[in-house]
Amino acid sequence: MASVMERAKEEFAAKVTRAGLTDAPIAVGSSAASAGETNDMARYDDLPILRGKEVLIEAEFQGARGQAFTNQAGAWEGTVGELLSLPLTSNRGRATLLAAMNAVMRHLGEVDRTVYCTEAEANLCGKETAAMLREEFGEITVGLVGYQPGLAAGLAAEFGPERLRITDLALENIGRVVQGVEVWDGWNSTAKLVSGSDVVLAAGSTIVNATYEQLTHCTACRGIPLILYGVTAASVCRLCGIRRICPRAA
Repeated sequence: MASVMERAKEEFAAKVTRAGLTDAPIAVGSSAASAGETNDMARYDDLPILRGKEVLIEAEFQGARGQAFTNQAGAWEGTVGELLSLPLTSNRGRATLLAAMNAVMRHLGEVDRTVYCTEAEANLCGKETAAMLREEFGEITVGLVGYQPGLAAGLAAEFGPERLRITDLALENIGRVVQGVEVWDGWNSTAKLVSGSDVVLAAGSTIVNATYEQLTHCTACRGIPLILYGVTAASVCRLCGIRRICPRAA
């Protein structure tokens, strides 16, 4: 069965071909927020979803911006057609394609909220997301895949720490207690998180690091909703019919 990235890439290829954009130039590099950062990429220490340093990359296409988080960043430029030939075998390749897809799809008017919010807005996002989940699902236990401080705070405040489970891939986060909740290792605790949750809220970068398929399998087996958050998976969610929550992104 094709992965979610493969399915999204196929749908995206059809859209840009119909729109006559395959020869149009596109560039992927550092986020505008990263000026002066090492490796020409922005480091977000409060969002270390992956093992190692996570950075935010940004694509620009005819005035539209699209971003994605990754732990394997690098600059790339070429045509949209050349973009479609990028291999999907590495985090870097998947992240580059996702950022570029977000910019092109934003240009086409197919998606919005493709640019990461400010820290203050991230805190508001946590409160608003928790309120949305409460209104739709009632009193639930939420599994948060990918530690995001604002979301963790909002969910813990709304449902209580006893109704929050968190996993992360960043070594510096694993084993920490945040908002009264211990952060579990995302490499080996996915099933544990899903089994104790009523709804799973996962970072869009699970598609970059190729853990999304396992999440889909586990949540489907339990029959519980899987919702992605953040800017990274904006286009994939649109193209593949996946639900996304990201109330404060630009």
